Amino acid sequence: MRVGLFAELATVNSVYRALGLQQLPRRRHEVCLAVEGDRLRTDMLRGFDVVHVYRLHDERARRAVKELREGGAAIIWDNDDDLTAEIQGISHSTKQGALKAQRARAGIRRMLELAHVVTTTSPALAEQYCAWGAARVRVVDNFLPARYAVSTSPPREDHTVTIGWTVGAEHRHDLLALGMRETLKDLLAAYAHVRVVSIGLDLGLSCAGYRRQGLVQYGELADHVAGFDIGIAPLDDIPFNRARSSVKLKEYAAAGVSWLASPIGPYAALGERQGGRLVPDGAWYRELERLVLDARARGKLAKRGRKWAAGQTVAANLAVWEDVLAEAVEVARGS
Repeated sequence: MRVGLFAELATVNSVYRALGLQQLPRRRHEVCLAVEGDRLRTDMLRGFDVVHVYRLHDERARRAVKELREGGAAIIWDNDDDLTAEIQGISHSTKQGALKAQRARAGIRRMLELAHVVTTTSPALAEQYCAWGAARVRVVDNFLPARYAVSTSPPREDHTVTIGWTVGAEHRHDLLALGMRETLKDLLAAYAHVRVVSIGLDLGLSCAGYRRQGLVQYGELADHVAGFDIGIAPLDDIPFNRARSSVKLKEYAAAGVSWLASPIGPYAALGERQGGRLVPDGAWYRELERLVLDARARGKLAKRGRKWAAGQTVAANLAVWEDVLAEAVEVARGS
């Protein structure tokens, strides 16, 4: 099968979706990423069987997709975040933000009409896209790409326990809504051997035991995460979070880190078999303290997490994507 890729490469999530599909040659498929800078190269994809489009939904992308569809290509439109909820509820709470949300919704609806199959990471988004007119929607979770791998053993302080959070700017809402700043501050005050590290967002902790790493390249992320003893994934119960994927917990687990997460959206079905525990609202201090004081439990969870994560790589799940690609081609030929 000849598979073309259009993608919003500026989004780090593209490493799980479009760029992950660059591993398809392992299954004897031809793959072409037809993006040069901000150009979508439709000329590179003439004669291709199927084109996977990640996130793009503006007028330029729709024109390109329409041209390829008319040329006989099957179209998959793929997205792993609720872009309209993000604009309305988190990134922009202004009138301008509401207008952007309206435009995004209109663009996505038009792209859903052009796609033979739509893929997304959560049942919540699948339900939304069906309601917006998508004829076929398939749920495909985010898997770990080949570049996510621990290459070095991080230096460790003796007898310390590091609580880590890989935290994008969109988690500012969760930080405040769940009182995580206060929880982590209280833990640092209560236990001299506890450390807190954030990768990304500054948590605003003016404590000696806190360090912000800042953003790192994705290929280096696993080495940083491997320095945690406990990875956290707090989520407030809002539409944007209910439409997330579970990949953050897979990243913690693959790096040998036990985790704690909110029972929201993709995390709700996970637990000790996957290397962690779920934490209801109001119980973050208690559950963090419990795990901080129990090195044996952390070790058991980390071992289970590694075993789970080994089956959650892109390479181990290429057959899932193959089925979706084949379905799109079948639908396109039938229509």
